[in-house]
Amino acid sequence: MKIRKQGTAKVVGASAAALMLLSACGGGATGGSTSNSSGEIDRDAVLRVTTAAPSRNLDPYLQTSYSGVSYMTPIFDRLTMIDGDDNVVPGLAASWEFAPDGSYLELALRDDVTFNDGTPFDAAAVAANIQRGKTLPGSTVVKSLSDITTVDVVDPTTVRLNLAPGSGVELPSVFGTNVGMMISPKTIEAGTDIQNDPGKSGSGPYVVSAYIPQESLTLTRADEDYWDENAGRLKGIEIVGMPDASTRLNGVRTGATDLTWVSSANEIVEAQSLAKQSSLGVEEVEFRNVLGLMMRAQGDLTDPAVRQAAARAIDPAAISALFSDTCTPYQQMYPESSWPADGSYEYPFTYDEAEAKKLAGGSPTIALTFAAGTNTEKPANVIQSQLSQVGFNATLNPAPITQTEPRFIAGDFEAMVTNSFSPKIDPEETVETYVTGAYGFGNGNAEIAAKAKQAADPTLAQDDRAALYKEIWAMVLSEALFVPICHQMNATIYSDKVVDAENMPWANTGTFDIRTVAMVK
Repeated sequence: MKIRKQGTAKVVGASAAALMLLSACGGGATGGSTSNSSGEIDRDAVLRVTTAAPSRNLDPYLQTSYSGVSYMTPIFDRLTMIDGDDNVVPGLAASWEFAPDGSYLELALRDDVTFNDGTPFDAAAVAANIQRGKTLPGSTVVKSLSDITTVDVVDPTTVRLNLAPGSGVELPSVFGTNVGMMISPKTIEAGTDIQNDPGKSGSGPYVVSAYIPQESLTLTRADEDYWDENAGRLKGIEIVGMPDASTRLNGVRTGATDLTWVSSANEIVEAQSLAKQSSLGVEEVEFRNVLGLMMRAQGDLTDPAVRQAAARAIDPAAISALFSDTCTPYQQMYPESSWPADGSYEYPFTYDEAEAKKLAGGSPTIALTFAAGTNTEKPANVIQSQLSQVGFNATLNPAPITQTEPRFIAGDFEAMVTNSFSPKIDPEETVETYVTGAYGFGNGNAEIAAKAKQAADPTLAQDDRAALYKEIWAMVLSEALFVPICHQMNATIYSDKVVDAENMPWANTGTFDIRTVAMVK
């Protein structure tokens, strides 16, 4: 068993030579260290996977959740990929570079990739996909592509994305998600129902052989001669949505399934015990997500002293104890080893019950919303008790999980206990989402907005951007609209026949990228 913290994320403005070296080491990518290095790879094996969340559809540009994206990584190749240490690495794009003045992002594409329907992958295909993402009714990637003003097909292996001034710095990392998944232009022209039957529209190592939305996905290997030798090493993959964590864990324990994930404390502790007694593999990783309290400047929470009182009243150690110490106290916005993190930062509102009472003043009111039936319910109860002890009139407001996020964003809830804060690979995306965007952690602070605009300039060196983001995070947390509490753990559980379950991309977001997973005989 290994506990892995996050590596340093890199925004690739790397030299072509370095990127070629990455590509030479297995096609670009995401393959990590081998979980079971002994034994011959079984190319006739079928990997049986269970996961907490179902898939609603298979169209990359109509996805509304991380879980939906996970199902598609074996089907659709991406322009870039994210490795197990959160580095942006080559995918269909062998290298990329911003213009010296930041006016465009140019991608150098692989010349050896063909979609599974026989259509060549080239710059025109990239242009067609970006156009589709911008114009498809219901597209969920419009905002992600909004920095791209026009697309120039320079030649078959070179595409230039023209950018709005001072924008687009996050695109290389964004292209490692569903935003960068490429679909055959032939499929786009035909108007194929990709949501339910993508056929051979992807260039990934696997194609869909059966799909039941909200239930299961069955994949078969597309081509023996796939461009990335680290992927496509299985005959097939079967993925089943299974919400109960204990059932998923028992499936791997009994041999009914091969691979799953658990994040609840009871199942992680049980998995640890099983790993000591058997050949079951367990890999633990801290979530990028931070469990915390989100607030709006509404009602009594309009007063910053009241928000600071709430922050001071929360004891992260008490919350961690709820999770059998599998929720590590952490009061920053970025994982400590990520390049935008500030190793010297000290959170200003550490637990201090006496100070919290002074700041609270009278009896301020706060209603704590949480997703009923999830692992935020117990923390919400503890936080209510801690706030009450320092003078708050604190009440609980359980809500369906489907309502918590959208209604908080809409302003319906003044406070929410949640683990949904997930810092993105590039901090510009984090700022747009949580600070100046829908969650409003920046509280309309003009200085934060100005620094965020400056940090988003693609002509800046990463070190210069990092310095600005460190200032931004400090100012954001001083607003006390977000109180970070702790990092929970996510455990990958797998049988002794599974290969490359270690360092699996996206495991630290509670999702998965299984395109390089294999099995031995």
